[in-house]
Amino acid sequence: MLRSIIRFGFNVGVVMGCTYLFPFVHVQDVRSAIVFVAVISLLNIFVKPFLTLITIPLTLFTFGFFLLIINGIMVRIADYFIDGFEIEAFWHAFLFGLILSLSNMLFEKIFPPKRA
Repeated sequence: MLRSIIRFGFNVGVVMGCTYLFPFVHVQDVRSAIVFVAVISLLNIFVKPFLTLITIPLTLFTFGFFLLIINGIMVRIADYFIDGFEIEAFWHAFLFGLILSLSNMLFEKIFPPKRA
């Protein structure tokens, strides 16, 4: 449970960091970043598995590259639902999703899950 809270805070920090690094990411305040991370987490739990399932042939054909496109789609959907968060274009959302995924991979390497 504590690991999930730390990961959530880490993701909020990544979103706020991307706001300062990239001119195409606009986050109104920390509250908007928190809501974005919550919405993207829910989308990744409920919508992303369905999208991944129906795009298996395309994902296999592109050797997995289409999963990055799905990440960009998830970011655009979250962007649509949140007023204080804006990304200008799909390819910017793609890059933002890529950075968010890479930062989560880094988090997993630094804080590996405990084995039961």
